[in-house]
Amino acid sequence: MFRHVVLGLLHSGSPQHGYAVMREYRVRVGTQVRTGNFYRELRRLDADGLVAIAKRRDEDDIRRAPYEITPEGRAIFRDWFIETTQLDLSRGHEDEFAYRVAFLSEVDPADARMVLDHAQEQLWARAKSLERTRATLLRAGGPADRLPVLPLTISRQIRRVAAEIAFLDDLRATYETWLTARQQVSRARVVRPKRSSGG
Repeated sequence: MFRHVVLGLLHSGSPQHGYAVMREYRVRVGTQVRTGNFYRELRRLDADGLVAIAKRRDEDDIRRAPYEITPEGRAIFRDWFIETTQLDLSRGHEDEFAYRVAFLSEVDPADARMVLDHAQEQLWARAKSLERTRATLLRAGGPADRLPVLPLTISRQIRRVAAEIAFLDDLRATYETWLTARQQVSRARVVRPKRSSGG
C-alpha cells in the first residue's frame, strides 16, 4: 500500500524531488516515514517503471532528483484506488480507506464516488450485522448473575460504526461542495470577458 500512496503523491503531474514528496506524505497521511524507507521506495518505483527521474531545470538543486509518475504508474495507482475488496475501515486514520481519502482531490470524481459508495455500503452492512447479533444475544439472555458483557461490547462496536457513517456523510457532503466550487472556478477561467473595441 505504501507504494500506491507514493504514486498518489506524484499523481498531480508536476515533478517533485524526494524530500518534497516525503513532506507531502506527512501532510496528507498524518504519519512519519523514515527517510531511508521513502527513498528506497522511490528507487523501487523507478526500477519498476512506475516513476521516472524528470529533467532538471537550470535552477534546480543538482543534489535533488525530481521524480514524476509514468503512465504505467498512473494505471497502477488508479487500479489500487478503485480496488475495494481490501477496503478496510476498521483501523482509524491508517486504514485502507483513509489512504484513499487523502487522494480524493486528484482522482476522477466517478472513481471517488464509487469508493465512497462502497465504503458506505460496507458500513451499513456491518451495522446491520452487529444489530442482528446483539438482538440475538439479548433474546437468548443468560444467567442472572452474569454481567451481559458481550451485548455491551457489541453496542460499543455499533457506536463506532455509527461514528464512521456520520464521518462518511460529512466527507461526502464536503467533497461534493468542493467539487462544485472547483468546477465553477474552472468554468470561470474558460469564460473570459470580451475586450471592448474602443476607438
